[in-house]
Amino acid sequence: MPVAVTFRHGPLIMDIAATTILIAGTYALSERKHLFTIAIVLSVISVIAAALLLVFPERWAVLLQHGCIVVLVTFFAVSILGYVLRSGSVTVDRIFAAVCVYMLIGFAWTFAYALLEEIVPGSFAALHDTGPTDYVTHILGLRYFSFMTLTTVGYGDIIPRSSAARTMAMIEAVMGQIYLAVLVARLVGLHIVHTIGQHSRKD
Repeated sequence: MPVAVTFRHGPLIMDIAATTILIAGTYALSERKHLFTIAIVLSVISVIAAALLLVFPERWAVLLQHGCIVVLVTFFAVSILGYVLRSGSVTVDRIFAAVCVYMLIGFAWTFAYALLEEIVPGSFAALHDTGPTDYVTHILGLRYFSFMTLTTVGYGDIIPRSSAARTMAMIEAVMGQIYLAVLVARLVGLHIVHTIGQHSRKD
């Protein structure tokens, strides 16, 4: 995204890249027919919403696109998490899937914050220093804030100002810590146990 911003058609480049990711995510669910159908429908709606935003750069289009992305990314995260938590031995693939969900959480919160900022302008400090009409920079700042909050780094250069923004940031920070400390750590531990058990049986 920082590179794409420098080009004239930066938003279009990012939309193409996002569409490619949506197609890949949808294909990953192709073996699960009911989830695959839902993924196709949500992906098509998200692509249409992105196209509408390019044609009609107005507030309603921004709200529609952000809402669609939040729903779609949440759907992907929940679907992958279902695979991670199902019964059976813990493989490396499941651990990678769990990490993927962690990244999707940060991405989903980016657009949840963007929705809040559109509904309640001024919910985040330092966002408007680059210009309130700079959509791409605006999203870049919120994505940066989301991942800094998720990992509890919190540099403090972007801070939540409204009560809703502070509550959302608090929830994301707690979610990120619990996810890593409980779920991912347990998966890695179980994988080690299963691997040792397999080697022991072979010996």
